[in-house]
Amino acid sequence: MYRVISNITIVQQPRSGMVRNKTLIFDFVHEFSCSDNWRDLTNKGKVTVPKNLYVRDANNQLVPLFGTNVNIGGFSSNPPLLMRGDQVTIDWGYKFFKNGKEIFQGTKSNNGSLFQGWISEVTSKKPMEFLVEDNMWKLKQIQAPLHTFSATDTLENILSYLLKNTPYTVNALTSTTFGAFRVGNETVAEVLARLRKQFHFESYFRGNELRCGSTIYIESEANTSTFTFQQNIISDELEYRRKDDIVLSIVASNKIEEETGKLTKDGHNKTKCTRLEVLVTLQNGSDVPTTFVKTKGQDYPPNTGGERMTLPYPGATSIAQLVSLATAELKKFYYTGFKGKFTTFGLPYVRMGDNVQLMDNVLPERNGLYKVRGVEYTGGVNGLRQTIELDYLILN
Repeated sequence: MYRVISNITIVQQPRSGMVRNKTLIFDFVHEFSCSDNWRDLTNKGKVTVPKNLYVRDANNQLVPLFGTNVNIGGFSSNPPLLMRGDQVTIDWGYKFFKNGKEIFQGTKSNNGSLFQGWISEVTSKKPMEFLVEDNMWKLKQIQAPLHTFSATDTLENILSYLLKNTPYTVNALTSTTFGAFRVGNETVAEVLARLRKQFHFESYFRGNELRCGSTIYIESEANTSTFTFQQNIISDELEYRRKDDIVLSIVASNKIEEETGKLTKDGHNKTKCTRLEVLVTLQNGSDVPTTFVKTKGQDYPPNTGGERMTLPYPGATSIAQLVSLATAELKKFYYTGFKGKFTTFGLPYVRMGDNVQLMDNVLPERNGLYKVRGVEYTGGVNGLRQTIELDYLILN
């Protein structure tokens, strides 16, 4: 028999005029949820605890949350137990007996935590709820200095400059320059959002490491877990698509700034901007792309029955390079196989960037190995669940 284990650790952060130095450990919650993905910039979650509850402090003493002598979330004049900005760690797993011994298997045993972050809001609802966000919440509080980076500054240079004097390290997953880049009058998180919008650089935290680039996953970190239909897949929203029925296209582009050899009136080098752009399409089951370059007065063919993205490719210096880069991106999603998500139990534990092997003993031709785009976790009195979203097929 598997027994659900949930542990939520809250480290109080100092406040002016308040003594807040406790570490609180909730070993029971009504419900919690959190996410692990790269699409939302910030991983978020919510924890719901009944007020008639005790927490264990750092001295292993039980502190009652019921009654008028304890201020839970800052809604009276007493020092609150929980406040916006307190540090939060969520862990989960199962305890079970094997060969007469009780064994724990979960996130702590995997040298990591389900979620690490900060309380972003404490509500006044009953039962009590507090919202959490990962380290991106901290970057939402840090103002970016007014600064213009030169065309020779790399992505890593820019991020390291923005995160200096913080506890966070930088892993630039793409080594590239992309022209002069100006920051200021915005938070660091807003800069990262702009890098995503303008240059297709995705950002996410893994622990205290900020990762950013057009490449997302680090394959050497990926664990592989197997899930089987009619066994440990509880439910699914998966769609099985054939390659012959898929139409995918990308409008790939880049702007190239070149010095003209002339000077402006104030003595700066004059530059000219050349825009490269091409439509790349895969369809009808063919692995050979069709391309379309607009001429003046033309527009792209209409997107009929397919999916079309517009993506910048910094560093590309020719139409041929754009076609090669866009084709490689399209082929990730141009396959016969599953698209969508499925729900399973708390184990095996899966993170964004892991690989999952889907098995179907009834229809084995549907077996395949997929990259995980993101995971939604839920736990509490109703047990542990993971909703795993697939990104693309790795191997069938």
